Amino acid sequence: MAQTKKLAEDANETGTFDCVVHNAGIYQGGFRKTDEGLPSLVAVNVLAPYILTCLMHRPQRLVYLSSDSHYSGDGKVHDLTWQERGERGWSDSRGYSDSKLYNNLLANAFARRWPDVMSNSFHPGWMPTKMGGRGAPGKFEASIDTYVMLAEGEGKGKATGKYFDPGKREGRPNPAANDEEAQEKLMRICEEVTGVKPPA
Repeated sequence: MAQTKKLAEDANETGTFDCVVHNAGIYQGGFRKTDEGLPSLVAVNVLAPYILTCLMHRPQRLVYLSSDSHYSGDGKVHDLTWQERGERGWSDSRGYSDSKLYNNLLANAFARRWPDVMSNSFHPGWMPTKMGGRGAPGKFEASIDTYVMLAEGEGKGKATGKYFDPGKREGRPNPAANDEEAQEKLMRICEEVTGVKPPA
């Protein structure tokens, strides 16, 4: 968390960004702990975008990378940091699915708080990368076009609080993504864990 807070400080020294895309993420690797004793996947996939969004100068656009794995995520936002389940209960797939749903919740929470900012989430597709494997059917062009649309805020990218699939298509997220109570619960937990309060 200290490194992420320093990153926000360094970014602010360069000025205000037009768009911030929260793309960094962990998919597998087990219950690797941060200095704070948190699962690295949770720290990178959920807490880092929360911290950066709260501490960086407010951009015009925010994009949070999700995944279709978010459909099996925990909409109740239970045990975000795995303190109850612990290392023995850890599951890479569960941790990842939850984190991708939480990215949708963050995007929508900030869309509500900041009506002057276009804040959306995006599933880039199953691509033939190291993560997706050679047999993945996704087309890079469709994913890139959607990235660019959301980053530039053009066309459908002028929306806010939405979930997009590749090909510039607005998708239907897990209903929990639009649950304001779940959004607020996630924001409260992130604030408690990081010590970073969301700006008004």
